[in-house]
Amino acid sequence: MPLSRSAVRTLLPACVALVSCGREATTGPRFDSRDASSLVAKPAPALAVTSTNPPYGEVGKTVDVHVFGSGFTPGAQANWLLHGSADARVRTNNTTYVSSTELVANVTIASDAQLALWDVQVALLGGKNGVGSEAFEVTSAQILGDGTLGGDAINNDMNDQGQVVGYSTGGAITAFAYDESLGMVNLGGGQAWAIDPLGTIVLGRNANFFATAWVRQPDNRWLAELLPTSAGLGGNGAGAARGDDGTLIVAGWEGVASGKKGSVNRPVLWRRVGSAWTAPIPLTLPPGAASSSAQDVNHLGQAVGAVDGASNLGAVWDTPSTVVRLDGSASAINEAGNLIVGRRNSVPVYWWRTSNGTWTTVGVPLPTIAGASCTSGSARAVNSDGVIVGDSCNAGGRIQATMWVVDLSSGSPQLIGAPRGLPGLGPNKTASESSSATGVTESFPYVASGGALLTGTRLAVRWRLP
Repeated sequence: MPLSRSAVRTLLPACVALVSCGREATTGPRFDSRDASSLVAKPAPALAVTSTNPPYGEVGKTVDVHVFGSGFTPGAQANWLLHGSADARVRTNNTTYVSSTELVANVTIASDAQLALWDVQVALLGGKNGVGSEAFEVTSAQILGDGTLGGDAINNDMNDQGQVVGYSTGGAITAFAYDESLGMVNLGGGQAWAIDPLGTIVLGRNANFFATAWVRQPDNRWLAELLPTSAGLGGNGAGAARGDDGTLIVAGWEGVASGKKGSVNRPVLWRRVGSAWTAPIPLTLPPGAASSSAQDVNHLGQAVGAVDGASNLGAVWDTPSTVVRLDGSASAINEAGNLIVGRRNSVPVYWWRTSNGTWTTVGVPLPTIAGASCTSGSARAVNSDGVIVGDSCNAGGRIQATMWVVDLSSGSPQLIGAPRGLPGLGPNKTASESSSATGVTESFPYVASGGALLTGTRLAVRWRLP
């Protein structure tokens, strides 16, 4: 039966009271308009791959790679792509989920994997994919030692045994030698510039800028000894070779007095017979030159170098008294004595010995990785098979370690193919990223040494050349 209006009026105050009492007594959750946003589902973070650590992997190795990004979920799989396509030469063995922003992928890189920047793809369960374009570099660059020399590593020379020497710029300048059996050896204050082909003596200068030899002892210690000088004004041992009679020949310079400048550099050779050093043998200065420095020497005793420290002036000495002036600064001469490399106006060049035994004096430019759009670079080392290494600018405007090959079988050298950029230690993101090759072995299979940047620090590396 429906209630009458009077009954409703009678019940209404009680109902209002009941509602009021219920509201005061409730212990359950209450709706607050200020919490409305909490009821709206938040979108999942976008799936993205931003970086990897390490950002590189050496061919023939298996490595754990941390993949960073966003939107990762359990069961995500990391895969490596070359130019957007799967390539079995970089194989993911397993992927471990760490968080929504990090995965760890165990990756095997085949020895024939292409040396290039690879994409890293993360695939989620359900088919969603995210790709980090060129986030990882497959490289042949091998870091020497543990990479913790302190500061940048400046590599200067290597021999056929794979030993490498140079110096570190972190804090006090420190000379180093790398050896497979000894690892990275701190030689003390100074700069190492050259290594004996037999691997027993390192040449350079000490912290006081005096020409120095570090001699390896039977117990594998390296003891420093000063090279003789004429005036006691400093110097440097910059190149080393073994003569046919086994004598160690060292090219470099010593300081000599100059009335106008106080002292200048004079190019010299030293010879070590047994355990004794000869006095420095002066090399004749080119006509009009006031100073010069010898940078390299071969087993024939032929030396090359720079004149007056200028990039457009160099010299080659077939004997200490026979000098030919070059139109650029010479860095190295090969053991065969028929090819010199260096630079002119910051362009990599080479000079060669003609069939009648004379040297060309106008350097032939070597093309850069970038081609005509950028010509900067330097040729720094060369062997008797015509393999030249150094650096040149690439398409991104950065300086990159570079390899050239010239055919020496005809009357004049002929460049074989295009210059080849040597891989680094991860994607190059800024103009400051760079690499350079400074040494190359004489014997096949060829190996180059130099330095490459990793997160802003230049590390000592070696490359197996293609």
